[in-house]
Amino acid sequence: MMSKFTKLNQTLGVIEYPVSLEEMKKVILEFPKTERKYYEMSIKALAKSMKKDEKILSFTTADAKLTKTGFMVIGDKNLYFTTHKGGILGGADVEVVKYSDIKNVDFDIAPNLMGMAQMELGIILLQVKGMIGSKKRTIRNIPEYNLDYVVNQLRGLTA
Repeated sequence: MMSKFTKLNQTLGVIEYPVSLEEMKKVILEFPKTERKYYEMSIKALAKSMKKDEKILSFTTADAKLTKTGFMVIGDKNLYFTTHKGGILGGADVEVVKYSDIKNVDFDIAPNLMGMAQMELGIILLQVKGMIGSKKRTIRNIPEYNLDYVVNQLRGLTA
């Protein structure tokens, strides 16, 4: 099987999407140990929510909740948000959003008033069906270099 990951140097690499969850487990072995831990927690939680044959189209850092860090995983069947739990036990929680529930996808870049930011500046704005009407959802901390790809993937899957 050909590798879906090309390592550029010790901190950068390129993942060729789509990948399965099993392939992603092999890809993260090339990441530094401290970074790999966050991916391992998310993949373990995603294994309970994703179907075996589902492909991952994007796996990017994102803050789905204002105070929690995690990843946004664009699957070919659903959108997944993982949030990392702190504490002794740690772990991750997964929230599943069906593409049929997403009414609109928009994006923005956060203003950078302090010079260099500690976080990524990309923002994705989702309008999701709620119990009554719709609710707006803001996903922060998307890397700017990946923002166009993520928005195009979401718009294509929700259309």
